Amino acid sequence: MPRFGLTLVAVRFLSGAPGARRGRGRLAGAVLAVAISLVPLVVVQHVADGMIRGIVERFVETGSYHIQAIPQSDISRDEWEELSREVLALPGVRSTLVEHQGFGLIYSDQGRSGVTLRGVPQAFWDEDPGVRAFLEVRAGEFDLEADRGIVLGLDVASRLGVAPGDEVRLLTVRPLGEGRMLPRVSRFRVTGVVSTGYRDLDRLWVFIEADRGRQIIPPESVRTILGVKVDHPFALNNPLFQRGPGVLLAGGERARMHATWESLRGLLGSSWATYTWYWLEEGRYISFLTSRNLLAFVMALIVAVAAVNISSALILLVVEKEEEIAILRATGMSSRQIGEVFLLCGAVIGLGGAVLGVLLGTLVSLHLNEIIRAFEVLAGFLAGREVDIFSADFYLEQMPVELSFEALFFSIFLALLFSLGAALLPARRAAALLPDRVLRGHG
Repeated sequence: MPRFGLTLVAVRFLSGAPGARRGRGRLAGAVLAVAISLVPLVVVQHVADGMIRGIVERFVETGSYHIQAIPQSDISRDEWEELSREVLALPGVRSTLVEHQGFGLIYSDQGRSGVTLRGVPQAFWDEDPGVRAFLEVRAGEFDLEADRGIVLGLDVASRLGVAPGDEVRLLTVRPLGEGRMLPRVSRFRVTGVVSTGYRDLDRLWVFIEADRGRQIIPPESVRTILGVKVDHPFALNNPLFQRGPGVLLAGGERARMHATWESLRGLLGSSWATYTWYWLEEGRYISFLTSRNLLAFVMALIVAVAAVNISSALILLVVEKEEEIAILRATGMSSRQIGEVFLLCGAVIGLGGAVLGVLLGTLVSLHLNEIIRAFEVLAGFLAGREVDIFSADFYLEQMPVELSFEALFFSIFLALLFSLGAALLPARRAAALLPDRVLRGHG
């Protein structure tokens, strides 16, 4: 019998007789079990991919730059400016910026906090669309050119209890050797409060004007870098966004960014250390990827457990259809073809559950933030206090969702694979039925 005929027999078995509601109910339950088990897997893939991309974009656009270049020896301000212009002229380079980094203690009348000082020019905000896209001004404005202007991260401003217009004092310390230190206190006026939406990134950030940063950060502890931004940062070598079919489609971008990277290294020479955004936070990004894969593996196990329902439903179907199976065998259908019919039954159930599960999972993913807010309101009402299901200390303030057709096809493939695996036992049992014995028993 051709495969089309086997498919028709499988559909006939699944649809059952007109009055066989119980059997159809069991099969519908198996489809629903697969669909429901697939929802968490789909949501995890969509949200985890969106979360990883959202966090990484905030790191590379507002923190680490796409590429960092650090000299192995001191160079003058004029040399920094000249080198910055030369790097900017390279093909594929979008912008360059010199940043001075250090540490200090900032305090006000209401509190104090250790901070990471970032001395940047006003162009950091005015001319970089990536910064403006992921660094939100929560109060005031990002103005470093105002008299004694300073911009604070949201957490720092909260700990100090200050707002735009308030005065703060910044303590930096210069080591003199032999255990001696020279403290320096500088006064600033807050012009703005900013946040990336990811507290683990901007928890200690404080921005001051670049020249002011060179003056107050001790030369013994200052870290001056050349931050470089390129046309396609995620085309630089990394395992986060260079996997799956998308790698082949982005081959041209990868080749151009590799050429830009090699040109930059050739221009700077061996006296400079150069790092891509991935190398700068490699441990963190590997942790993100490992967590995503582990979550997907756990969700896949749930789908595997749900597939057991298919096996039990098909075993009962074999029992119910014994007489029809025997008649088919007696009229010339081989035991192998009988087994294929029940494998097709498992595939149909798995495909139905997969399609329904993917649709439900995608729908939940698109409205995940609203669902989380509803649970937080309900939990807060029951607990009598404000409840945060996902702390902003570890997650983005808004759950980003990145719909991926690759993830959807993987979910469907996995459901089909488990469904076929669950159908193997019923298929073998149906294929092993002896038609003469069955017909005698029903006769």
